[in-house]
Amino acid sequence: MEMEKIKKKYKDEWVLIKVLRVDEFCVPVEGEVVAHSKFRDEIYEKQRKMKGDLAIIYTGKIPKEGYVVAFNELQI
Repeated sequence: MEMEKIKKKYKDEWVLIKVLRVDEFCVPVEGEVVAHSKFRDEIYEKQRKMKGDLAIIYTGKIPKEGYVVAFNELQI
């Protein structure tokens, strides 16, 4: 799946991708979604168990420079 399609399908999520094709600058342009989650730690945990050419992307908006963001995850 092309990266733009992945970004649209998994909006505002962390996505672990098996890279299938890169451009001339080694930037992933096509891949297979291995996992996706709202929680970054879940994706990092899955990545630790895998080998190969992998990429992790966040499909949401990144805060502008100068802004501070705090996250608090509650598990019930």
